[in-house]
Amino acid sequence: MNTNYEYYRIFYYVAKYGNLTKAAATLQTSQPAVTRTIHKLEDDLGCRLFIRSKSGMELTSEGQTFFEYVSAGCAQFFKGEQKITNLLSLDEGSITISATETALHCCLLQAMEAFHELHPKVRFKILNNSSSDSIHSLRQGQVDMAMISSIPFAMETPLVVHTVHSYTDILIGGKKYSHLKERTMTLAELSDYPWVSLTSEAITRIFLNTYFAKQGLPFEPAIELATTDLILPAIEHNLGIGFLPPEFAKEALDTGSVFRIHIPDELPHRTISLVYDSEYPQSVASTAFRKFLLQEFAERDTDQSV
Repeated sequence: MNTNYEYYRIFYYVAKYGNLTKAAATLQTSQPAVTRTIHKLEDDLGCRLFIRSKSGMELTSEGQTFFEYVSAGCAQFFKGEQKITNLLSLDEGSITISATETALHCCLLQAMEAFHELHPKVRFKILNNSSSDSIHSLRQGQVDMAMISSIPFAMETPLVVHTVHSYTDILIGGKKYSHLKERTMTLAELSDYPWVSLTSEAITRIFLNTYFAKQGLPFEPAIELATTDLILPAIEHNLGIGFLPPEFAKEALDTGSVFRIHIPDELPHRTISLVYDSEYPQSVASTAFRKFLLQEFAERDTDQSV
């Protein structure tokens, strides 16, 4: 037997209400259509399911037995539908984001904290990837959005890019180099000091290589690290001096474990961007967080410019 699930659903509501009119109203269909479906289901099963009475539609013994199973099945379907609705809402929704370390520490964590205060049931899954890998994950539909600290290549439709934050790396050193604290030093004067930076394939390292080259200087770090979050402890342990986004160094600067080294010219501004696929279906939670991000950083930029 290959009975349409809709037949079971209609049978469920007729049995639940014991009334064709109420069942039809709930199902948003006509009473004759409900009656035809019940007759078709009875033909498929080879037995009577209802008896008409003055009080409405009464289940036969076969109908009562059938209802016990159908109601249990419908209950599971309804729970599943509600669960999906919740997952796609701000009640139990989830958001998957691929982010670079810089994006994560400079702005994403703060935004997640603020959003969580408003919608505590929304769950986040954060993947820590490079900018290139984040865009790849986005294009493969593995994440809802990407937060990247550089644009690794030209972005084409359907990818949409919004700049949400800009920053300038600062140069810092540990206590061993405290004699540099009150001075302004050129990069040429600092070139003989040991430097701490990322490995050569990192976009940040390429950025620094290019910047130093424009100054006619080589950039050959004594310590090369795989991730940005390792740079600060290396500098705190006096392994060299190095550049970091201000957000990474703020606490260490406040406690005095590192200090800022002033140079005549700041490095060029760098940006953090939100990227999403305009053709990829977005959940209610994901859409809400994306709008929250854009509004949050627009307001932050406005406050900083006042």
